[in-house]
Amino acid sequence: MRGRISGVLAFVLVFGVVAQAAAASTTIHFFAPPRMTLDGKDINETLVEMFNSSQNDIIVEYTPATGDWVEKVSVEFLAGTAPDVVAGWESFFRNWLEQGHALPLDRYLDAELINDFVPGHLRLFQVDGKQMALAHYTGVSGLFYNVDMFDAAGVPYPDETWTWDTIIEAGRKLTRRSGDQVVQWGFDVNGGWDRVIQFIWENGGRVIDEGAVVGNRIYLDEPEAIEALEFQHSLIWEYEIAPPYPFIGRWSHDMFWNGTELAMWQTGSWDVSATFTNCPTCNWNVSVRPRGRTGIASAIHTADGYMVYAGTRHPDEAVRFLLFLVGEEAQRYQMIAGNLQPARLSLGAEYARETEAAQKGINLEVFIEQTAYARPAPLFTKQTEVGQLLWPAIEESILKNERPVRQVFEELTARVNAILAQP
Repeated sequence: MRGRISGVLAFVLVFGVVAQAAAASTTIHFFAPPRMTLDGKDINETLVEMFNSSQNDIIVEYTPATGDWVEKVSVEFLAGTAPDVVAGWESFFRNWLEQGHALPLDRYLDAELINDFVPGHLRLFQVDGKQMALAHYTGVSGLFYNVDMFDAAGVPYPDETWTWDTIIEAGRKLTRRSGDQVVQWGFDVNGGWDRVIQFIWENGGRVIDEGAVVGNRIYLDEPEAIEALEFQHSLIWEYEIAPPYPFIGRWSHDMFWNGTELAMWQTGSWDVSATFTNCPTCNWNVSVRPRGRTGIASAIHTADGYMVYAGTRHPDEAVRFLLFLVGEEAQRYQMIAGNLQPARLSLGAEYARETEAAQKGINLEVFIEQTAYARPAPLFTKQTEVGQLLWPAIEESILKNERPVRQVFEELTARVNAILAQP
């Protein structure tokens, strides 16, 4: 009887200690879009498991962001019910920072950590001199190419010696026809804003004021910009080496992943894993982007980041989890599991050497090299109004050839600057 009572007392004691520890733990809510590994696991779930098992005083609960999640979180910010740690990217994420929804991180950061991020990422996530977010990962642009198509055409693989003129020369050799029908295109002119502007930078032009990440003026009517925009138009309509996507009803990623239709694709390290998944039999590799005719190189980097909600009831604990997400252990895991280029510069050599893509011979070093000059795609002080005008201008002039490039972008520049000049 005495033994049974002792056992009960021991159980109660242990249960009480566990319950007390659980009660003392702080719960943090993490909200982010799922990011999958090649074998179908959500990287975020694993990261949360890693963090929770590494300590006992914080419990992180992860909710995958699906559906109209951007609108949902925006409403929760206003209602004071937003998750403690939130992931986001590009213009809507920057808007959240500017609207005061993020907790300043400066007092939690030291110089060693700050200096291990791409400078453009730091500037993108600063508001009024305060660091409001940190990078999730570093995706840098590059040129994907189909090795078999290059070999068949006898064209040397692209490298840092390539220029715009090389694009034309190689593109002509790589474009194949069957009668009047093009069956293989040499190059890709992608109408995405972040692709179009890189040609402007390569031509010595500016999109917004130099050094700014959010512009209050646009310069797409200047000679360098017009020449770069007309060059992209010429690859489709004059040299006929790039597909007019709206008319053929296909887009660059589908055509490259098909393995037989597109020799070169403008994309970036963010598409490495997707390319393995969608074209497992493709023989491909990557290169730096061709330089402009004056030798200027350009690259963009992604705008994905993590922020802590300014209204969190547990700021120290939330920041602790955010710092884990950008720490070496978490960054190394998502690098290996998801072929994601890490946000931490110190992990660059490992990324280029030890990831699955590197082991398969993909030249990931080109993405590391380009972090030296990569910058984010420009945003605007009135992003919503301006953003609605950019795609129609690109589509009707460059992709559809409906109106002259110069006319369209001179009109666009005047219209955008009028919007940006409004109080």
